[in-house]
Amino acid sequence: MGVKNSKKTKIIAINQDIYPLSSNSFEFKYVIGKGGFGKVWKVIFKKTGQLYALKQMSKAKIIDKKSERSIKYERDLLEKINHPFIVNMHYAFQDYENLYLVMDLLNGGDLRYHLSRNKNFTEEQTSKYKYINIKKIFFKF
Repeated sequence: MGVKNSKKTKIIAINQDIYPLSSNSFEFKYVIGKGGFGKVWKVIFKKTGQLYALKQMSKAKIIDKKSERSIKYERDLLEKINHPFIVNMHYAFQDYENLYLVMDLLNGGDLRYHLSRNKNFTEEQTSKYKYINIKKIFFKF
């Protein structure tokens, strides 16, 4: 699967077939998170039945907070990274009002969520998490 960019339409290739990609390509289940620019949804990709997390970000909020550069950097970085210990981006597209990033769905939440809830972990809990350091990449949340 891959994303092909066009000035007018974003299209994806699935098993050599090409489809336009939009928010209508997904069945929105429910909100799994909220952030400064929008929401993260649990979605089903209609063509394959695959579950994903879809990050929906308001263009107006991004511009109001002067965060265009950091959002573009996030998308560009996620496009280049593919690793089993990192949430991977599968698709990116936009419409008039929003930007969308379609990423791996992490059932049970991510490490940041669990760190915010539990300041200390037991040895058993700690053994469940794996950490990776990729060239000192830090994200500012």
